[in-house]
Amino acid sequence: MRNRRTVLALLGGILAFALIAGAAASLGGITSGDLGADDGIVASCDTNGVTTSYTSAYSATGTAGYKVDDVTVGGISDNCDGQTMTVTLSGASDAELGTVTQAVPVAAAFTNVLDFSSQGVLSEAVTGVHVVISQ
Repeated sequence: MRNRRTVLALLGGILAFALIAGAAASLGGITSGDLGADDGIVASCDTNGVTTSYTSAYSATGTAGYKVDDVTVGGISDNCDGQTMTVTLSGASDAELGTVTQAVPVAAAFTNVLDFSSQGVLSEAVTGVHVVISQ
């Protein structure tokens, strides 16, 4: 009886291992275009980061106050030319306040200005600026 339990326990362990290994193998790999279960290096067009700043202008439209007019992103590598840049302003609890997307211009002297004037984002609410550059 004891040998039978040991054999059943071993078979159950082997079956569980086979199921887990099979499920993990079916998840696929990671590439720069999508995510999967494997790990790997995803190349970046700008390895040393970018700088950000923004200007404000008074607006009485909607909630009156100083609102973000332009966001400037600088220090962009030439390797990023022609790729898509998305800039998102965030507020309390990292809530999205406004987003603008545009192509990184070729030969843009490393600086890009994005127009946020139509977003109506109050400057005092901004706690973060997030920049994503992707193909």
